[in-house]
Amino acid sequence: MNIIVLGGGAPGKFGNDFVNKARAEGHRVIVLSHRDRMTGNSDDRTINYRNIESIKPILQHISKELPVIDIILFNQNGAGYPFSAEELFAEPNISEYNNLVNIHVVVPHLIVAMLYENLVEGSKVVFMSSTMAFEYDRQNFGSMVGYPAAKSFVTHLMSSMSRSRTKNITFSAVCPYFMYNEPEKYQETLQHLYTHIFEHDDTLNGKIVVQSWEPGKAYKESKIKYV
Repeated sequence: MNIIVLGGGAPGKFGNDFVNKARAEGHRVIVLSHRDRMTGNSDDRTINYRNIESIKPILQHISKELPVIDIILFNQNGAGYPFSAEELFAEPNISEYNNLVNIHVVVPHLIVAMLYENLVEGSKVVFMSSTMAFEYDRQNFGSMVGYPAAKSFVTHLMSSMSRSRTKNITFSAVCPYFMYNEPEKYQETLQHLYTHIFEHDDTLNGKIVVQSWEPGKAYKESKIKYV
């Protein structure tokens, strides 16, 4: 398969593990990252979220390079501005707000728009969301605004694309929980989500897949619900 991953360069994290696993199985994976990880792999490419125009030639090249794209995974992360109580009650940083929207919404929108003709019936576009996007009364990370707001924005983008599509491309979102501090549980999550991304079908168009986990309780990888 031909796969595009936005945000898959950081070693030891899901995006990079997904990329390495897919490449090991023979898939062509092009990674778009804001950092040059110096991997020496020509399919690991750097983009500048703060300069949208500079991304367009890169996507034009990919559209010619890969006539068919089977999967696009939007895995970009980042805490997002504003994050702290101090930032909430200080004068807003417009540049950081703009960058937040660029990372989570504008660039994914641009990628889908510019590579839409390369997506065919059966192709999948998967957005990495978060349950924080829906938890307005949460107690954890109470001062965090940027990350959950961005994930809410991009989930609505996914939802509208799923309902407005002109061909059977599956648009969906996933809300996993990666327990990096517990490697065995993380590996279970990685394998389950990896399989899901490759094997889910169009019945999940417009859906959000949530992996349930509660702090202090046993984590059950098989406990998946569809919203």
